[in-house]
Amino acid sequence: MAWFRKVFAAAGTAVALVAAATACADESTGPESGGADTLSISATGVDSLPFMAILQVGIDKGWFKEQGVNVDLYSGGGGGNTLRVVTSGDADMAIAGNSSVILAAQQPNSNLKVVAPWFQVNDFSWISPPGRKLENATLGFSSAGSSTELIVKGLERKLGVKSQAVGPMGDNWTAAKAGQITAGWAMQPFIADKQASDHAEVLVDSRDVVGDLPADLVAVNAEYAQRNPDKVRAFFTVADRLNDWLVANPGEAADEIAPLVGVSPEVMRAAFAGNPDLAKGYSLKVDAEGLKNLSELMVGAGQIPEQIDWAATLDQQYLPDDAQTDI
Repeated sequence: MAWFRKVFAAAGTAVALVAAATACADESTGPESGGADTLSISATGVDSLPFMAILQVGIDKGWFKEQGVNVDLYSGGGGGNTLRVVTSGDADMAIAGNSSVILAAQQPNSNLKVVAPWFQVNDFSWISPPGRKLENATLGFSSAGSSTELIVKGLERKLGVKSQAVGPMGDNWTAAKAGQITAGWAMQPFIADKQASDHAEVLVDSRDVVGDLPADLVAVNAEYAQRNPDKVRAFFTVADRLNDWLVANPGEAADEIAPLVGVSPEVMRAAFAGNPDLAKGYSLKVDAEGLKNLSELMVGAGQIPEQIDWAATLDQQYLPDDAQTDI
């Protein structure tokens, strides 16, 4: 898939190819050739987050092909890097950080259509070595404009803590152990893994402080959606099936997802057990309150000047009927 590697190289972003051969019979069906049955997805964290890696399970099980769509799944560099290839039309869909999608979609001529929230439980926690205190704490986050900055700014306002940009989860944990920050941001299964291996403790469960919001939003290239509405709907039909399968069979799901995110099945089971609301997280049902909370947090963090008009911003027509919500 030289087309995708070239796009990210031009953007100065290293890209890991997560799945292609499993989704295409040969390169002639890829987006470069305009294959009508192909949906190319750029997603953040497909090799580290179970709610992204679940898409690879759908590819491996052949569920997308059953719905008549070949999915090419790639791991983007996060935030704007994940979205850039969709705005240009070199990928068809992006699943990326909540605030990043909104900020990108609000740009003139973005060519992005926001169509769904993704993983609507706040799974962000700040973890530290044993014995750390919240008083005068400095909490690490990833980067400016990120979901972690959005949440940590909310924690600053409510808890009086300080924050510092550090980078991804692994870098935050290293900085926390070195005493450069008090605690670093993390999600499952990273939390369960470090609890088992390094005796990490949750210093702040941000859900308890700022409530729920979608971790990510799904955006599609507007031209692709106009040409291929059935393919976009087929994607969500399979996503709905995958969510139902995981909630009903978390042990089986843990066994299949664990190697995709680089942890043991035992750690993955602990991660699912530690999820605050598995059924809500793994559901396409639009949580209007979570979207409102996201909007309020973005205003509070100074990322946007006014509340988001979700009725106008979120195009729910591609979701299953029972997942759509009046906003």
